[in-house]
Amino acid sequence: MSKIPTRVAACALFTAAACFSPLSLAHGNHTHGHGNVQVSVDGAALTVRLDVPLEAYLGYDYPPRNEKQQQVWQAFVERVADPLRFVEPPAEAQCKLSGSRTEPALGEVDSKVDIANLVHEIRFECAQPEALKSLSFSAFRDHPGLKQLRVRLERAGAKKTQTIRPRFPALVF
Repeated sequence: MSKIPTRVAACALFTAAACFSPLSLAHGNHTHGHGNVQVSVDGAALTVRLDVPLEAYLGYDYPPRNEKQQQVWQAFVERVADPLRFVEPPAEAQCKLSGSRTEPALGEVDSKVDIANLVHEIRFECAQPEALKSLSFSAFRDHPGLKQLRVRLERAGAKKTQTIRPRFPALVF
């Protein structure tokens, strides 16, 4: 039985430690340009939870570090304040915005901490939920770095998963 040379074992141990260290995981579990979305329809309530790498929205995934990035950041914060710039229910469903929030809260971002993903939860109450047969993802219009969204829909006990891309940015129920 041969023994593994000490240098090889040490190198393997170092590589494994580097791959699973908190520093390597700190950037989050994501792929640039790709996001995940959970859509839930419960009676008249529509909830959309976008989990997208900040890089897909801004072109970088850390707090602004110069004047140009500060301008991009400010424009993004203004877009987030209007959730219809990210998702649009069909007009026939007569959905009204009932709330939205982001994690992390954009006004509380530490300028020394990278932001891996931004979670944006948007809630609507729909007067005509039976007309809720699709959902448009308007986020593609303002964010060319956003390439695709993996959407999971839960509605009336049924589940559906679909990949949405800029060419056809809608989920059909």
